[in-house]
Amino acid sequence: MITDIEDKRKYMSLDLKNDDDIDTMATLCDALGNKTRLKILRYLQQSPYIFTVPELAKGIKMPMTTFMFHLEKLQKAGVISVWYKSGTHGALRLVQRKLKTVDISLFYTVINEKNIQSETQSVGVGQFSDFTGGSFNFCTENKHYTFFTDNCYSPERFGAQLVYTSNGQITYRFSNIAAKMHTVKSIELSLEICSEAPYFDNDFLSDITFWINDTEILTHTCPGDFGDHIGKLNPEWWSSRNTQHGELLTITVDDHGVMLNGKRIQSKVTLKKLALDRGNKIEIRFGNKSNARNVGGFNIFGKRFGDYPQDIDFIIRYNDDR
Repeated sequence: MITDIEDKRKYMSLDLKNDDDIDTMATLCDALGNKTRLKILRYLQQSPYIFTVPELAKGIKMPMTTFMFHLEKLQKAGVISVWYKSGTHGALRLVQRKLKTVDISLFYTVINEKNIQSETQSVGVGQFSDFTGGSFNFCTENKHYTFFTDNCYSPERFGAQLVYTSNGQITYRFSNIAAKMHTVKSIELSLEICSEAPYFDNDFLSDITFWINDTEILTHTCPGDFGDHIGKLNPEWWSSRNTQHGELLTITVDDHGVMLNGKRIQSKVTLKKLALDRGNKIEIRFGNKSNARNVGGFNIFGKRFGDYPQDIDFIIRYNDDR
């Protein structure tokens, strides 16, 4: 979330559901919704990437007064940087590209029923309860670790921000107290994930199956092990030759079936089949089946790795019956 539109970062992640993002989204869309301003941004992509205001106005072939109007729009939206530098004939006003990438999420689930409450549980990627598979690897913010399955429970894992393996399955546990006390309307799992290939491979498939309380929910084919751009949250020591980011998956289960990123994909598994109120936990497991067509492993990203500043989020929405 960006609350200050003049933020120094080159990346923005904005979500329609966040009240704090609305003004930023409106200002940004206003700045980019003009052909002239887009031409200015294209002009700034060429060497030397920094231009004086007169040079830029001349290159765009536009009168200075009109040009300044467009320049101020882009600066206000945080898309470009404008600053002064002393020159032989006085101060020079320089312009440089600033914002590199913006992610705008326009989809989220709204439940309109009255008295609906929600509980969000977040666990770190290293806080798993079980792992089966081959080599096991993880990274904290400062260090990379490589283990085998026999040592996957090393206490250093609790600081993990990236967990990856070429094959296997991993399990996380969440509290089910809300399911015991209330009528659950939906559950939602959200995480950043991708395939796992040596270094990275944008076209490396992996069939990742998800289970909740040992009930199979869905199989999603991750399209690749992504390295097409530097992960926005990755530490500086992480090599650009390695996996950089994943895709954000949101799996929702309600009384009508299962949705993936807002799209209904099947109706056979509903909340009733998951027995969420039994025992003292909700167990979520995912990974490659041994007979999967594409056994491509997985990378799971924490809130300080990849592109999305979150851990593994599990949301229970329920009627407040009290």
